[in-house]
Amino acid sequence: MATVGLLVRLTAKPGKEAELTELLEEALSLVENEPATTAWFVVRFTQASFGIFDVFPDDAGRRANLVG
Repeated sequence: MATVGLLVRLTAKPGKEAELTELLEEALSLVENEPATTAWFVVRFTQASFGIFDVFPDDAGRRANLVG
């Protein structure tokens, strides 16, 4: 059961939208190797604006994600 989470908004600098998109796509493989990440979602709000939402069973899992 997830008890804590993170919501992060990211905005690419002008001309860097494709690079941020690629970075987020590549991040999935890293997240899949984090045993405490229960769920991880990326949403695109605009061409340059994204959000990441991920959840964890406890604060230790959240901290592991932040430092890993």
